[in-house]
Amino acid sequence: MERCPICKARLKAETQKCPRCSSDLSLLFEIEQQANDLLFQALEEAEQGALEEAVHSVEQSISLKNNPLSVALLGMLEREYDNNLGHNAPD
Repeated sequence: MERCPICKARLKAETQKCPRCSSDLSLLFEIEQQANDLLFQALEEAEQGALEEAVHSVEQSISLKNNPLSVALLGMLEREYDNNLGHNAPD
C-alpha cells in the first residue's frame, strides 16, 4: 500500500500508522500480506501441477486484494486447467 486509504497521504515502508491522519493501518497491511502469501502459494501449486488448488488460492487472494497480476494469473491458470481437462477427457 503506497497511500493511506483514508486521507491519501504517501506512506513510508513499514509504517503501521498514517503519518497524516494517524489511522491504524496494521489490519490492512496484514490483509495485503495474506493476499500476497496466497498468490505465492498459487504459484507453487501451479509449479507442482496442482492447477485446481492454484486456481482456488488465486481466487482467495483476489477476494482479499484485487490486483492486475492476480487477475492475469487466474486467467492463465483457468485456461491451463481447462486445456488439461480437455486432454484428459475420455474418448
